Amino acid sequence: MKKLLLIPLILILTSCAAPTRTDHDEFFVVDSGTIHAEKVPYFVDCLNDGFNKAHWGLTSFEVRQSTRAAGYRVETYTGSLNYLIVSADIFNDGKVVLNESSAASLINTKGEKEAFEVCLLEINKELI
Repeated sequence: MKKLLLIPLILILTSCAAPTRTDHDEFFVVDSGTIHAEKVPYFVDCLNDGFNKAHWGLTSFEVRQSTRAAGYRVETYTGSLNYLIVSADIFNDGKVVLNESSAASLINTKGEKEAFEVCLLEINKELI
């Protein structure tokens, strides 16, 4: 019985050790770009939609959006352990950056990366 309780306890303790965006050494830039400043809200909407479509099936993921002093942040967390795996910063001046967490090493983040690229292309295509 003790062994059965040990596994959930370890999972709970390791989830507390998941990196946050204040742990700068735990995140690396996987993509970046620039959009026109007036398109920032549309890019945020596009990322929210794309990140929400990135995972399907029995897996539990949560997309969160927050307003920051210099813009917005859109992030994907694992639903069960609450690990931050992907974080996108969208700045009011039009700079956009996609960061991946070291905690995402065993999680497929291809959907978020594709969503970021598609949104960047779509928003910039509208300006041509």
